Amino acid sequence: MTPRSLALLLGLAYLGLGALGLMPGALGGLLPANPLLAAVHLALGAWGLAAYSGHAAARAYARRTAFVFAVLALAGMLHGLDRFPMPLDGANVWLHLASAALAGFVAWGPRTGERRSLAGDRRRSGRGPIRSERRHGADERRKEPAAA
Repeated sequence: MTPRSLALLLGLAYLGLGALGLMPGALGGLLPANPLLAAVHLALGAWGLAAYSGHAAARAYARRTAFVFAVLALAGMLHGLDRFPMPLDGANVWLHLASAALAGFVAWGPRTGERRSLAGDRRRSGRGPIRSERRHGADERRKEPAAA
């Protein structure tokens, strides 16, 4: 997934989630919402759609929203924040954690087209250079005629 596709995906998802959060009962109690949390989701969604226009803006969006979603998830995990103006607990924690993980992986993960895997570079670098005779097919074994 590229940063641009992440910006589009999260932008559309959070715009829809913010719009549904403004309608009473639209989320069916699955995700607790209030107008302030809906406004935050609308702002993050609009920012994602705006960041979709360029590669650098999309990468910056992915990096910054990874932190924003992580802070929202951690705030939802802390008990004793009953006076917090947004309902961040329950399923919102999982939503924000998943969004933070996805944005963080896209922002700082391996770039598309890189040769190495996630486990590291596994190319053989310990071997010396191949002799030019072997590359051109003139190996010593081929110099002797085949015994009939």
